[in-house]
Amino acid sequence: MGKSQKIQENANLTLVIFPYLFLSKEYNTDGITLKPSFQNIIDQEEPIVKKQLLRIAEFFRYAYNKQVNAWSYYIAYLSNKKDWFSLRDRLNNLITILRYSNLSEPRNNALFSHFDYFIFEVNHLHLDDSSEFHYYDGLLNGENTIGFHTHKDSVGNPFSFHYEMSPLVLEDIENDRYLQKFYSHRSFSNKEEKRLLRAMEWFNRSFATTKEVDQADAIIHLESAFEALFKTDREGIKAQVQSGLIQFLGETNELIDWINQFWKLRCAIVHGDAELKPFFFQHTKGSKGHRDHVVMGRKIFTRCLDTFFQIRGSTYSCDIHEELVSNEVRIKETKKCLQNRAANDLKEAFHLISGLRKDDTSFSKKDTVAFGKMFLPFVIEDLRQENKNDIATNIETILKWSGSKYSDLALIYNEASTKYREFYFSNSHSISNPIPIETSFLRSAGYTFLDFAIWRLLTFFD
Repeated sequence: MGKSQKIQENANLTLVIFPYLFLSKEYNTDGITLKPSFQNIIDQEEPIVKKQLLRIAEFFRYAYNKQVNAWSYYIAYLSNKKDWFSLRDRLNNLITILRYSNLSEPRNNALFSHFDYFIFEVNHLHLDDSSEFHYYDGLLNGENTIGFHTHKDSVGNPFSFHYEMSPLVLEDIENDRYLQKFYSHRSFSNKEEKRLLRAMEWFNRSFATTKEVDQADAIIHLESAFEALFKTDREGIKAQVQSGLIQFLGETNELIDWINQFWKLRCAIVHGDAELKPFFFQHTKGSKGHRDHVVMGRKIFTRCLDTFFQIRGSTYSCDIHEELVSNEVRIKETKKCLQNRAANDLKEAFHLISGLRKDDTSFSKKDTVAFGKMFLPFVIEDLRQENKNDIATNIETILKWSGSKYSDLALIYNEASTKYREFYFSNSHSISNPIPIETSFLRSAGYTFLDFAIWRLLTFFD
């Protein structure tokens, strides 16, 4: 039995199709491989997968009820709900940024729905060739279910938009500047990453109304995008957005007039307490509006986000954030990670230890001694595996200490630190024999803590 057959026994075949998005070549990112519907690529898939792909592709139509002939897809095998939600989240993050990248540049002629995707879970009923009828549930963007049924070789209810919709071709996707700036190596777990991604989502939604709803929705979505971008509080939102625009784009009377008119229009839409004015910006010295608020708002938002990325890319600030975390807090968080002992938790623990500073006495001498007994066994275990038993024995002396003078313990730490320093610099940076990243993190933490403990035990303050 082949490997793929074993996978299918333990997991459900899941097909993700982008009916109106065509990649010029394969694109791999974050565990997802998007493939174009070139015949030679589809022919390389397993027969079962190929048959299901071609059948599902028949569900979708574009202009004049023609079947889509250029689409993209991804094949997954999902074992549980956790896998499913992980896939959906990764797809949504990727598509949000791709949508933004293409919608923010008018020359791309992209539509919001070009980036819609459908998730189909294939079950044993779909594989029954003896049946004349087949029913599929497709989850549009992982949220809304749309049913499709086939009878023999015909599709009973093909999917199409009520306006002309031809596939969008994406060339050179791996060099997309927003994917490079904001998607690569991102976990979207910290607050800023989530906020910026949410701002992009709101911006994108301003295009979802095109040809379907009036521009009022676009205004509301754009205003929400500005709120997310500038991280506004509940009170004084307009003033905060205006301040952000001025800081990013410079202060001019025209820009201030634009935000005032834009905000007045937004309030009229939301509250209905004023007459809904035309959706055009009018210069205070002019008599007619000359710039569409939606188009101008999108341009201003895009320029602000680009400026934000430029600032982040050119200004190093990690040290500031790191310095604001006290040694006391670092150790508290480290203890939680060490107790879990999961690989990612241990790596995070070692990273936290490596950030201990020798100008911060927030962590007491007593607690330093106790923490050493908790952490140093990890260092000793690594040394034993490397047959550095003499250094391991030195560090074990620290664990056995039961005296009352911290200065005496500092001397023991100093002897162990001296020997460990030599080991660390001769074994942590080998090009010919690279070590695992987890081990590198551990040794950096060991080197840092031994040095920190000496300083802390000898300081005047307890």
